[in-house]
Amino acid sequence: MIKQLSVFLENRPGRLANLLDVLERHNIKVLAMGIAEAGNYGIVRLIVDRKGEALEVLRGANMAVNETNVIAISLNDLSSAVRTLGKANINIDYAYTMDCQRVILKVNNEAEAIKALSGAGIRALDV
Repeated sequence: MIKQLSVFLENRPGRLANLLDVLERHNIKVLAMGIAEAGNYGIVRLIVDRKGEALEVLRGANMAVNETNVIAISLNDLSSAVRTLGKANINIDYAYTMDCQRVILKVNNEAEAIKALSGAGIRALDV
């Protein structure tokens, strides 16, 4: 499993730039990013190269951030993975691509998802 950071930002011009500036000032690389809009706020989901430091600097910049487990799989395995998880009664809460080769999946039961995927010959990937 991979740790993902979720940052809650006001849905206003410049807020995303500020988030990325904070990370860049600390030489933290963004490896994947997804954004979900929720009215006046948005959720920016990030996979970064140094999660622990990113948590510290974002919180130090007064940003609301938390971490959660996600799974990365090959984009080539996506159709098979979706069918496998559906048959195992595992819900996909959301997904986004990482680098045109991998997909990040947030599921309701990571351990069972990895077990089901492994049983179907689909490997969970590292970052």
